[in-house]
Amino acid sequence: MQKGQYRDFNGELLTIPQMAEVINSGTSTVRRLAEEAGAVRRIGRSYRINKKVFLEYIEAVCSE
Repeated sequence: MQKGQYRDFNGELLTIPQMAEVINSGTSTVRRLAEEAGAVRRIGRSYRINKKVFLEYIEAVCSE
């Protein structure tokens, strides 16, 4: 099985490394915050983060 070579950071669902790159943070922090935000989506064994939910959570909680 070949993996797709097209990686889009503008998509709605991102992987942990992609989200870490978007917010310039580590993968452990991204995973923890995504769980807190309720932004985790599992598609089979694939772990994806809903970008909109995650970033809204960051703005609401971390900008106090």
